[in-house]
Amino acid sequence: MFLFAFLIFQSCVITTHSVKEIETSELSSPVVKSEYTSFKFSSPIKVQKTKDWFRNYFDLKRNDDLVNFKTSFLENSDHEFIVTVFDYSDKEKYMDFTGLLFGGDVENRESDLMFFVGITVTDKTGVDHLAENSIFQKPLLEELTEIREEFRNFTENNPDQKFF
Repeated sequence: MFLFAFLIFQSCVITTHSVKEIETSELSSPVVKSEYTSFKFSSPIKVQKTKDWFRNYFDLKRNDDLVNFKTSFLENSDHEFIVTVFDYSDKEKYMDFTGLLFGGDVENRESDLMFFVGITVTDKTGVDHLAENSIFQKPLLEELTEIREEFRNFTENNPDQKFF
């Protein structure tokens, strides 16, 4: 009887918008030709603190934008890369029909806000260096994975998250 009631209540909630979970990181192929492949991962902290950390990491000025800044990125390489770090947030949305069983209304619910970071790496000619056909893809992915780990370690070990 308990199992039956549990199944009925579980089936009364429908997800209307889900957020893709990123456990470690992923490469996201461009949807439109004018976009670039991006290296994405989840962030445990809010957007502004994420931006501050990346400005600090790349030794940018506090007011510098994280869009299209130049860096050598790889040791022993004189190739200049153009990097964009972007962040985004999303939350899952649900419709809960449980209230209808008790004469109530449908309730719209949302999960907590989830934060994500995306990074693209190109050059001045517009070549997408995270794309499969780039000779730089593998070393860049290794470097980006290290950056992601440094970011996660810092945010876990510094709960006050003061960067400047």
